[in-house]
This record gives sequence, C-alpha cells and structure tokens, in this order.
Amino acid sequence: MQPKAARNIPIEALRLVAVAGIAVFHTFQWTFQAVCVGAVEYAPLAMSPYSGVLGFINLLGCWANEVFFMISGYFLIASAASAWDGGATWKSQMQRTAQRLGKVIMPTAFYCLAALAWSTVVSPIPDVTLNTHYWYTLGLEFIWVYAATVFMAPWFGLAKSRLSQKTYTTTVIAVGILVFVVNGYLAAMSATSAGEFSWLQKLMSATTYVVAFLIGGLLRDVTNTMNSDRAGALGMRSLAAVLVLTAILEGELSFTGKLAAMATLSYKSTSLISFALAAASLLFAATRRSASGNSRTAGAIVTLSTATLGFYVMQSLTSSLWRPVFNTLLANILVSQNSPAVMCIVTGTVISIVFALALLTIDAARSLIARKLKRQ
Repeated sequence: MQPKAARNIPIEALRLVAVAGIAVFHTFQWTFQAVCVGAVEYAPLAMSPYSGVLGFINLLGCWANEVFFMISGYFLIASAASAWDGGATWKSQMQRTAQRLGKVIMPTAFYCLAALAWSTVVSPIPDVTLNTHYWYTLGLEFIWVYAATVFMAPWFGLAKSRLSQKTYTTTVIAVGILVFVVNGYLAAMSATSAGEFSWLQKLMSATTYVVAFLIGGLLRDVTNTMNSDRAGALGMRSLAAVLVLTAILEGELSFTGKLAAMATLSYKSTSLISFALAAASLLFAATRRSASGNSRTAGAIVTLSTATLGFYVMQSLTSSLWRPVFNTLLANILVSQNSPAVMCIVTGTVISIVFALALLTIDAARSLIARKLKRQ
C-alpha cells in the first residue's frame, strides 16, 4: 500500500497555488469593486498598470474554483469509468461516492458547529447564529455545488464507459460551448435590465463548475493517450499562451481605463479566460514529472493540499471578522504611503498567503487528530 507519496505532487502543488489565488482574490475583492466604481480614496489603484494587476487578481477567484473542479474531474471521472469497465455495481459505486462525500460534509459540519459554538459562547461572529442560515447555505455555495458534482461522478463515469471516446468528448465540448453561450446571453440581459437575471447567472455559475469537472475528465484522456514528452510540451505552451493572452487583455483594459469590462471579464459564469487558464494550468501540472527530490517537501505539499476544503470553509465562515480588518489595512496604506499602490498590492498579497497558510495548518492539524482518534 502506497502512502501519500503516491500522489501526483505537481497537481497537489497546483491545489496550493489555487488556495493562494482564492485568498488573494478575497482580500482584494472589495478593493477591486471600489476601484471600479471610482471611489476617490482608491484612485491610486485605478491607474495603469495597477488596475491591470487588480484585474488579474480578480480573475484568480474564478480560476481557482475551476481548478479545484477540474482536478476532481481529472481523477474521479476516470476512476468511475474504470470501475464500471471492471464490472462495478451501483451499490459499490454509491459506497465509494458516500465515502468521498463524507470527506466533504464531515469537515464542513465540524467547522460550522465550531463557528456556531464560538459565536454563541465566546465571541459573536456576525451573521453566524441559529436564527440565520446564509452562513451555512449560500455562504458555502461552492462546497455544496462541489458535493453535488462529486455525487454525479458515477453517472459521468458511466457515460464515459458506455459511449465511444469521440461521442463522449464531442458531447462534453458541445455542452461546454452551450453553457458559455447561455452565460454570455444572461450577462448581456442582466446588464440591460438592472440585474434582473442575476439569480440565473448565479445558477449558471454552478453549471459552469460542473462543466469544469467534465473538462478535467477530458484532460485526463489527453495525458493518458499522448506521448509524455509531447503532452509536456503542450502543457507548457498552452499555459504560456493563455498567460500571455491574459496579461495582454488585462493590460489593454487597464491602459484604456475600461474597468467595468474588466469586472465583467472576471465574473465566474462568464470568465472564459479564467476557464481557459484553469484548463491550461491543470494540463501543465498533470504533464510535469514528479521530482524525486526532497520527500519532506512533497509530504508538506500533500498535507497542506488535503486541507484545501477546510481552508475554504474556515475562510467563508470567518469572513465577517477578517475582511473588515484587511479592507481597513489596505485603505489606510493608500492614504499614508509614498508608493501606496505598490505597497497596497504587496501587503495584501503577503497577508493573504500568510492567512491561507494559517488556515491550512489548522485543518491539517484537525485532520491528523481525527485520524489518530479513528485509529484508537
């Protein structure tokens, strides 16, 4: 039996990069919105190239969420299809799915109960009470959409197993194109009707994550069927090309002051550039050869990457505590420093990564304690 070292270290490292992306995105989320609406105190960040850097940061939230779904699709769809081909029954598939869902739901329930207990007994956490529900429903929307997608993995695997490779691939790509066409239409309609279709955009965002899951499964086919050297070259070139395209796009919008377009570009259901960047990132990571270097480094990467879900839940549940502090800190920098824009971006990035590491470490410790108690 192989331990954690058997994991794909480059893909686990990509999870951590995505965590950092989520953390930095959330730190600058309000700042970016303030820049886009022309808030006077945020004027230093509205100038080029700083607004372009903020625009790129604002893409990271959508990019990271899609990376998480693609990575799961990369492994789970292939696993389910292989099980069907090996004669698996619905009972065995549902048992495996229940085990996976347990790894999502149990930590989430633990942190929800911990947050509620802290808010009730120790110190109030705004909006985390027995009488409110947003904090554990839509506040954790990403988690519940992810759980629902994991639940559908056996059906996706069954389709992959029963259909020809060409038919399955064509169907997934067609569904993906259709979803983004609908996303674009809803975004246009919402912009001309004072946000009337925003609830449909929210629903389509969840659908887009499911498409990311399916595309992750297709990327597994690419890495399985293509020569490793060729796949590696494709991964590197794809990522470089999308990064260059993203930089050019954000730079152009920043230089011309089209901040509203920059905000629209990064909305999670319409950000085709984020989707492409997520796919290229996974292809790049999946085609890297795992280095046989420092096993401790590899172990640390795996340990922290498995705490991704815990990080997301803790960050969401405590956002009403840390977000005002971060926003105030960044706002104060903008009015008190000689190079406010640079200092604001650097400081916000550093505190985001430190905060993310702290939450990852907390969940890694929780997981270690839980495993020890289970053995006993």
